[in-house]
Amino acid sequence: MAETVALIATLKHALKASGKTYFDVADALNLSEASVKQMFAGNRITLLRLDAICNEVLGIEISELVQQMSDRVQYVSELTEQQEAQLVANLRLLVVAVSVMNNWTPAEIVSQFRIDKRECRQHLDVLEKLKLISVRPNGGVRLLIDRNFQWQPNGPIQRFFQQHIQNDFLDSDFDRPGEKLVFLTGMLSRKSALSLIRRIEKLAAEFLELNSEDSRLDLSKRIGSSIVIALRPWQMAAFAELRRDADDG
Repeated sequence: MAETVALIATLKHALKASGKTYFDVADALNLSEASVKQMFAGNRITLLRLDAICNEVLGIEISELVQQMSDRVQYVSELTEQQEAQLVANLRLLVVAVSVMNNWTPAEIVSQFRIDKRECRQHLDVLEKLKLISVRPNGGVRLLIDRNFQWQPNGPIQRFFQQHIQNDFLDSDFDRPGEKLVFLTGMLSRKSALSLIRRIEKLAAEFLELNSEDSRLDLSKRIGSSIVIALRPWQMAAFAELRRDADDG
């Protein structure tokens, strides 16, 4: 429904930009101006009438109107801390959110999790209110997140996943195909550390690019995958306890 409303809003904008009025639309559709106003007010325009308005009044194809709608969409680059907290507070909502952000369809979510169609739709409605998605009339989902979408640094979502990184992500030998764990420690200059951080950022960007490309594949050809890349000045607590204080002499 939200996408329908957005399309009609774009149609109104296109009519105004072209200097066209409801009278022009009424004349093209052979309707009264009052009927046209009611049609727009109720966001109820049939595909046949939409095609007629685009072609006869605006001189464009419906596909061009859809592109205009897409250009007007404000994509979300981040959520507020309160919105993230709302997702974390409901694990089932979070599952649906992460799934659709990885291009799962509602049908795939229902088939893979103990979430029925009704509950899934309820969660999708919440995500739509957060402006993360738009639910299409046929029940499909359109993502409204920016290409560079990120969770709040040290926000509710990041803290939630960090907790599970420690508890179950690292609880593995990382010896199966498609798995890899490398742990290195050494002494780096500040310049070298900054150089590595830039490379980490490039690797993270490559991960997101591959994730975007593979989102076009069928779900059966994709595997939920995660990477953890970190660098910070650090010394194991057991070692730190053995360090001499400055006044040890």
